[in-house]
Amino acid sequence: MATQSIESPSIRAYQSIKEMIFNNQLVPGQKIAYEQLSQKLSMSKTPILVALNKLVQEELIFWIPNRGYFIKDLDKEELEGLFKIREALELIAIEESISELDKTKLKEIEEAMLAHKEKAYQEYRYHTPSRNRLLLDAKFHIKIAEMGKNKFLAKILINLFEHIYLRHHGQGIPPTKFIHSAKEHQIIFDHIKNKNISKAKMMMMKHIRGGKVANIKGMQASEKVVDLLNP
Repeated sequence: MATQSIESPSIRAYQSIKEMIFNNQLVPGQKIAYEQLSQKLSMSKTPILVALNKLVQEELIFWIPNRGYFIKDLDKEELEGLFKIREALELIAIEESISELDKTKLKEIEEAMLAHKEKAYQEYRYHTPSRNRLLLDAKFHIKIAEMGKNKFLAKILINLFEHIYLRHHGQGIPPTKFIHSAKEHQIIFDHIKNKNISKAKMMMMKHIRGGKVANIKGMQASEKVVDLLNP
C-alpha cells in the first residue's frame, strides 16, 4: 500500500508534464522550474522529481548538473532517425495485422481513420490546426499495430510517436498535407481490409516517407521564422 501511495502522485505528475509539453506549455529548450510545477500541480517536489527523472530516462528532457532540467529539442538528424525506425516497425505491423485480421479490431482501425479524417478536413476548411489531429493520426497507426497482437510493437510505436510529437510541434506543415494524409489512411485501411500485404506496405512506406519530408520542411520553416525574429 505504501508503494502505491508514492507511485500515484509521481505517475500523475509524469502524465501532466507530458501533456504540458504536448500543449506547448513547456517548449523545447525551456528550463523546467519544478518549484512552479509543484504549485501548478498541487503536489510536493518529490513526485515531481521522480517524474522528471523518468522523462530524462525516456530522453524527452535532459538534466544539467547545477543548472536543472530542460525540455529536449529535436533536430533534423534525430527526426530522420525516428522516421526510419517508425517505417521499419510499421511495415512489420502491416504484415502482422493482416495475418491476425480481426473484424472487431478492423472496426477500431476504421473508426480511428474516420475520426482523423473528420478532424483533418475540419482544420483544413477553417484553418484551425490543432495538436489533437496529431493524436488521432497516431491512434490510427497504433490501432494497426494492436491488431497484430504484438504488445511490444505497439508500445514501441507509442514511444516513437511521443518523441516525434512531443519534441517537434509540427509548425510549418501546409494544411493540404492534413487532407493528403487522411486520403492515404483510407488507402492503407482498404488494403488491410482486402488482405493485400504488398500494396498496404507500399502505401504505408509512401505515407511515412511523405510525413518525414513534411515534418523536416516544417522544422526548417520554423527555424527560418525564428531567425527572422532574432536577427
